[in-house]
Amino acid sequence: MADIYIIYGRQDEGRTEELVKLLSQRWIVWWDRLVKQRFVDDIHKELPATRCALVLWSETSRTKDTVIDEVRLAQEHEVPIICASLDGSGPAYGFGGYATTDLSSWEGQEDHAAFSRLFDRLTAILPPTKRAKRPADIANGRLPLPSVFLSVSSFETQLVPHGAVKALALARAPTLLVSAWDLVKRRKPDALINALNEYKDTGGFILLDSGNYEASRLTAKRWTRSDFEEVLGAVPFDWAFCFDKTKTRLPSKPSRLADNIIENARRDQALTDAPVMPVIHVPRLNSGGYKAEMIPKVTRLVAEALHPPMIGIPERELGAGVSQRVATMREVRRELDQLSFYQPIHLLGTGNPWTVGILASAGADCFDGLEWCRTVVDHETDRLNHFQHFDLFTDQTRFADLAIASQALDDPDVDFAGKVAFHNIDYFMRFNVRLREMAREDRLESFVTSRLGKAATEMLLRLNPEVFKA
Repeated sequence: MADIYIIYGRQDEGRTEELVKLLSQRWIVWWDRLVKQRFVDDIHKELPATRCALVLWSETSRTKDTVIDEVRLAQEHEVPIICASLDGSGPAYGFGGYATTDLSSWEGQEDHAAFSRLFDRLTAILPPTKRAKRPADIANGRLPLPSVFLSVSSFETQLVPHGAVKALALARAPTLLVSAWDLVKRRKPDALINALNEYKDTGGFILLDSGNYEASRLTAKRWTRSDFEEVLGAVPFDWAFCFDKTKTRLPSKPSRLADNIIENARRDQALTDAPVMPVIHVPRLNSGGYKAEMIPKVTRLVAEALHPPMIGIPERELGAGVSQRVATMREVRRELDQLSFYQPIHLLGTGNPWTVGILASAGADCFDGLEWCRTVVDHETDRLNHFQHFDLFTDQTRFADLAIASQALDDPDVDFAGKVAFHNIDYFMRFNVRLREMAREDRLESFVTSRLGKAATEMLLRLNPEVFKA
């Protein structure tokens, strides 16, 4: 039995096919291309049993006897009917009492306002029976999902920012996140800006962060929106997160909090042609931690209003501990499943390989972290170790996929920090590829549990049975 039965005119087959492809991502859809033998027999079998009939009116379909007959058949069997117009034409005579969604400006986009209205009308009758599916990539194919951005910062890392970017450019790492904190004029960023331009020449994707992470960790009062605005107009980047620092106390009502976040993103978007994305922050608890239960609804409200390419959420605000963070991320994805389009989520400050895999399984799409320039990754166990322990893992580097990593070991011109950086870049580039392969095969839980020890795996299965199945 189908969820949605499509009634349309043959002349509109092309546009109907586009609609069927989108709706089929969320419901079981039947249309007459699925007829197996005789049209009459299959129509009389499928239409009375469907949960909803979607009628696509047009200048031609509104005069077709076959279309009108199918609508009447749906009425006879008391099948709920929803109408849409492909070209702005009204319904056939006798069916004007049905509300009609105008799809004349829709060109196949899942985030188009008209399609969203139709989606909401369908959802009111029957909630989607399929979860929204993560796309293979976004940003016109430049950013495959899921992805880990290797972050660059002057705060508590083993590499100066311009050196880190140069290493990423030499390795042709596909993505990086750089902080606006290091790019204001008073920090003399010329070397970093030159490195970013060299990185862009390799085809790399640059994500600009607001600088508020460093400002908060350093309790720096001299970090303002004007600093961020200066950077927006002076440095190369592809996408940016908005300035997410607020002088006022965050509202405790989800709708008001969402309005504030939407306003911040729109304000900064006016300063650049590149996409500027919102960041979700929620109030702190008096006892410590954050009101993580607000995040799912606030995220959906922001997505509905802005349809941004990504929404940022600091991982630490999802909750205390892995279990609560997984639960919150799952609720975020459930809320977003109410939308007509797939909304990618970027978790800020998530660079631990275990955590990336776990939260990708829970529905997150992109991540960033400084672990690659703070620690050493054991390629065999995916564990992070002290930066100075690199000597224990050089045998792994000698067999790296990344040629520059093994070459750097014996190059006297590459210092210790540089050798560690290439070792880690090699790991994360392979990690990214494998993460995406497993996501495409819907095997992320296997990707995670194969990397954890037995005790940790059993605990993860026990704490999060919805996400991780034994």
